Amino acid sequence: MQLQQAISRILGGIEAVLPKGVAKDLKANIEAVIRSNLEGLDFVTAEQLAVQKRVVDRAVRRIRELEKRVKELEAVDEEKKPKKSSRSTAGRSKKTP
Repeated sequence: MQLQQAISRILGGIEAVLPKGVAKDLKANIEAVIRSNLEGLDFVTAEQLAVQKRVVDRAVRRIRELEKRVKELEAVDEEKKPKKSSRSTAGRSKKTP
C-alpha cells in the first residue's frame, strides 16, 4: 500500500506541473514507468531498519567482547609457554678438522 501512496504522490506532483491535456495522456505511461522502477527496489520500513541496526550493534558488541577474550587467552597462553633460554657459545672451542 505504501508503494501505491508513493506513486500517487509522484503522479499528483507531475499532474500539477503539466498542462491538463498532456497530464491525462501521459499519466498511464508515467505511472507504468514509475511503478516498474520502484518495484525493482527493495524498500524497508523505518521499523525494520531500526531492528536491523540493533542486531548489527549487538553483533559488533559481541565481536569486540570476543576479540578482548581472545587477547586475554593469548596472553595467558604466552605466560604458560616455557621461556627459551639463550645459550651462549662463549667459551666453547671450535673443532678444527
